[in-house]
Amino acid sequence: MATRTDPYRQLRFILEIGGLVTSGFSRCDLPSATSAVVEYREGVDPPTPRKLPGLNEYGPLVLEVGVTDRSLELSEWRTLVEQGKMAEARRDAAVVLLDATGNPAARWVFREAWPSRYDAPRLDAMTSEVAVERLVVVHEGFARIAVETGDDEDEESESDGGTESDGSSTPSLPDLDFPVGEGLPQGIDEPRLKTSRAGDEGPDET
Repeated sequence: MATRTDPYRQLRFILEIGGLVTSGFSRCDLPSATSAVVEYREGVDPPTPRKLPGLNEYGPLVLEVGVTDRSLELSEWRTLVEQGKMAEARRDAAVVLLDATGNPAARWVFREAWPSRYDAPRLDAMTSEVAVERLVVVHEGFARIAVETGDDEDEESESDGGTESDGSSTPSLPDLDFPVGEGLPQGIDEPRLKTSRAGDEGPDET
């Protein structure tokens, strides 16, 4: 009998944004990744154009959160962009979907993320709804990566190779300082995303 695998529900998730404390959001719209289609045909080809991949395009990450003292960080993040301080504004980020027990189940990482738009909440004295602010975050590529398991965590604790640990009870940002790869659908060098994992497997084989 095949093992049953149920899909994860969307209601529990956390966000990790480099340099920001805020990680709880009421809504998170993950982006899409598409490649433009370039049509080309030569006279000797069949009467159908070739489909060649063009530029990779990534939609924005849209975040919504209730207004609190801690959410002030989001507005300040946007202010860095308005002041032209892009070196400080660009952050690595990750969205982590949690399972029913609160453990990491799926993970998407983003590189060179910065807020392109900030929407203040709409206030209405005749309603009792929560005041919600909205942030639109653009980036230069994202990918879904494997979530580190407890076994990987045990192996990391046993090895003393000096490699930083990605797997823990509270997920931490991986090393996103990777170059743009050639020929990859999302322009991301995925082996570099798993550098720490490869570093742990190496000592075990020797």
